[in-house]
Amino acid sequence: LKPFWPKRPRVAGGKLAGGRVVLEPAHHLHPKLTRWLALEPPDRGMRRALCSTPAPMIGWPQHLRHHAWLQAPRRRAVAAAAAHVESVDMPSPMPRRQGAHKQREKPQTLRELKLGFIGWGAMAQAVSLGIIRQDLTDTSRVMATDLVPEIVEAAIKEGLQTAASNKALVEWADVVVMAVKPQVVDPVITEIAPLWKQEKVLVSICAGITIDSYLQGLGSDAKVVRVMPNTPCLIGQAATAYAGSQSCADWELDLVHGMFASVGEAIHRVPEYLLNTVTGLSGSGPAYVYMLVQALSDAGVHGGLPRSVAQSLAAQTVVGAARMVQESGQHPAVLKEAVTSPAGTTIAGVRTLEKLGFSSAVIEAVESARARSEELSRKPDFLFQKSQQGR
Repeated sequence: LKPFWPKRPRVAGGKLAGGRVVLEPAHHLHPKLTRWLALEPPDRGMRRALCSTPAPMIGWPQHLRHHAWLQAPRRRAVAAAAAHVESVDMPSPMPRRQGAHKQREKPQTLRELKLGFIGWGAMAQAVSLGIIRQDLTDTSRVMATDLVPEIVEAAIKEGLQTAASNKALVEWADVVVMAVKPQVVDPVITEIAPLWKQEKVLVSICAGITIDSYLQGLGSDAKVVRVMPNTPCLIGQAATAYAGSQSCADWELDLVHGMFASVGEAIHRVPEYLLNTVTGLSGSGPAYVYMLVQALSDAGVHGGLPRSVAQSLAAQTVVGAARMVQESGQHPAVLKEAVTSPAGTTIAGVRTLEKLGFSSAVIEAVESARARSEELSRKPDFLFQKSQQGR
């Protein structure tokens, strides 16, 4: 017989390291087998995980499985002895204190959580009502606060819950959406910080406010998701990007993803440092597109079309072209080539746009907006302080 290490049996209380097993003393085992398998006792402080899952002859070498002194009933005796295995190489974890906090289990849907909005302006209204209309939750589990009484009345008419203060909303909600002006974020954080609990999730749609800004007020272990939607979310056509703090679990980020997917089809998770670029591209991008629609409309009027006709054609041209990019999956350059016939009208227009620096102008516009967003991230209340000094 040659020395061997039996394959790792199934273990209920912990895994085996290198297939090492410890058997209870069994005088009926063959002496050689006993010497090979009776290992030294575990070191002090190491985990001793008694296993209840039997590990009979599974994995034993063929030359021992059929050996004369391992035939039944001796084989059953070995199986019974091998049923008691323990790990000798895994450190014992610290015992959980009585009453210690247990991490909340993943809910199945947003419907299982309470959603609160601090500030219920146009963007917050679009998101909250979009979530309700997509049947992700119901009005009884959505609450809003706002300083403007008319907005609070509008929330009540929509069937939402309302709170008299931000503190009351934070105590009630599991997910809190910060939807206030950037310059008032710090006072709100100071107000709600004493009531904040680690299991709550804060979702910020405030432009220029970094995740670190929230962590400084709510604690380094706070769960914060910074989201950058754009104004087309008001009609359910948002382009959104988001990033989460290190404490956020994947299911919590998926939850936020689903919230904003209810108001738009394009939603992406990116590193936080790229959110400034997102701001320049999709956050400010609608303004560039509006300028394009206006310019196309003006060109149509210059050519003799009525304004209503020119604007309708210009807007639908932009919408249709955008849908072609989304649904075809082809690169915009390929789609452009499909429109530009040799020596045709389109290539003549494209030549003029390139001559006047159309592509470069758009790139520079996005870059300028990105740089400004980065500046505001460092000084989010710059303009607010300037206006206060002028009063």
